[in-house]
Amino acid sequence: MLGQEALSTTSTTHSNSIEALRDLVRTYSITEITANLSHLTNGVEFSFVEVTCNDGMQYGLQAYGKEAIELNRIAYQEILKTSYKK
Repeated sequence: MLGQEALSTTSTTHSNSIEALRDLVRTYSITEITANLSHLTNGVEFSFVEVTCNDGMQYGLQAYGKEAIELNRIAYQEILKTSYKK
């Protein structure tokens, strides 16, 4: 039987995934992003962005429709900004 670890959770309210991403990238880094927008079976766009903290904590941001397009665009802009700083 596997041991169970107690997970600490913190709840922060954001009005949408874009606001959450902008808040997180001030301190943490984007570690995964959907290369191309995916489409659900009903044709709606879908995007996923993963942000990882220095301590290993990860946040997954999902968006659908127009918000997915914007989340994807902003995430790529942030990645470009970060790569130019190095």
